[in-house]
Amino acid sequence: MLLFNASKAAFNPGKNFGPYALPKAAMVALTKQYALDYGEHGIRSNAINADRIRTSLFSEEVVTERAAARGLSADEYFKSNLLQQEVYDTDVARGFLNLALAEKTTGSILTIDGGKLRLARASKTAIIVKKLGPLLAIID
Repeated sequence: MLLFNASKAAFNPGKNFGPYALPKAAMVALTKQYALDYGEHGIRSNAINADRIRTSLFSEEVVTERAAARGLSADEYFKSNLLQQEVYDTDVARGFLNLALAEKTTGSILTIDGGKLRLARASKTAIIVKKLGPLLAIID
């Protein structure tokens, strides 16, 4: 069994995060490639995609800057997800454990972020819907 630690940056990189995002994106591709290449041998390959976890990657300066850009406090920033709850390192650890125990799962990327679907695309999608109408449902 192979477990990888991916990141939101693999799917949605931020400005000046190229050196961090590139290897994370490669890790996601490798996770899926290993699932394809070694699944027939019983080797499972999965990854965790966590976002906004209080780690050393998020210095106080970075958190303050990102929160301020969104008009939020640091605590609000970490809770800005659909569940409105901060995601902790223990939540991520449980994700790794669950993937390790999921004996019939391979090639999967488990996202642990409190739910960012609406938040990530709401404004851009709303503009496109106004322009394209029902066609968006078919394309998107």
